[in-house]
Amino acid sequence: MAENLTVARPYAKAAFDLALSANSTDTWQNMLCAMACACKDEVFLQALKNSASPESAVALMKQLLEGILNEEGESFLNIIGENQRFEVLPEIYEEFVRLKNEHDRVLKATVTSARALEAAELKALSDKLSSKYACEVTLENVIDPSIMGGAILKVGDEVIDASVKTSLKSLSSTLK
Repeated sequence: MAENLTVARPYAKAAFDLALSANSTDTWQNMLCAMACACKDEVFLQALKNSASPESAVALMKQLLEGILNEEGESFLNIIGENQRFEVLPEIYEEFVRLKNEHDRVLKATVTSARALEAAELKALSDKLSSKYACEVTLENVIDPSIMGGAILKVGDEVIDASVKTSLKSLSSTLK
C-alpha cells in the first residue's frame, strides 16, 4: 500500500489546499470520507473498475454520493475518474485527515493496555501529552490482554513501551 500512498499524497494535498483556501476542510473531510468508504467495498470498486468508461464510473459514484458531494467534490471525483484512481481514495482520505490534523495542531496517540483505562486516566494522559507536544491530543485506548500490564504509548513515530510483557522479555534476555 506504500505505492498507493505515494499516488494519494498529491491528490490529498491538492484537496486540502483547496479546502483550506475555501475554509471548508470539514466539508471536504466528509466528502472524502464518503468517497473512501464507497471504494473500500470491493464489489463497488470492481464495478467502478469494470465500467465502460471513466465517465460512467464517475456517474455511478456521483449517483451513490448524491447529496453529499458539492460542485468542487464532483470536480475532484471527475479527476479521480479520468486518472482511474478510485482504489487510492481511502489513502487520499487518510492523508487529507493527517494534513488537516497537522494544520489544526491535533495529534493522534494510541495507548495500548491490558484493560480499558478509566476516563480520568485517559484525560490525565491526554493532558500530559497536550502540554508536552503543545497541541490538542486525541487519544485512543486499545485493549490487548497479552501485554499483561503496563501500557504501550504511540505518538506519531515515537513508541514508549512500558508493558509487563516487554519488561519480562528484557529480563529474560538479560538472564540468559
